[in-house]
Amino acid sequence: MRARRGWVLLDVLMGMIIVAILGAILGGAAAMHQRGMLHLQDSRTANRLAESALLSMKSHQSPTASSGGELFFQKLPDSQVPGMSWVEVRAAVHNRTASLIGLVPQDTIPVGEK
Repeated sequence: MRARRGWVLLDVLMGMIIVAILGAILGGAAAMHQRGMLHLQDSRTANRLAESALLSMKSHQSPTASSGGELFFQKLPDSQVPGMSWVEVRAAVHNRTASLIGLVPQDTIPVGEK
């Protein structure tokens, strides 16, 4: 009878160890998944911010940085369209950047960063 109890206790301990290892693996995977979701969210926010800035400039409005991001503008070589210029808009949100190039009116291009 005693030998049987010892084997049951050993089986229970092994089962608990296996469950603890699986729990640690799943916890690590969940943390990596959460981190990846946050990086993707920041990338999407940077893209939306750059798109919003280009749309504002095309509508003759001044672009504004929001969502905790920064905007950087760079005028590219002149276009063949009178009164219009190519501009590169870079948006940065929590070390994630997005860059878009668009044709906007020359008078709406901000200088430097905004």
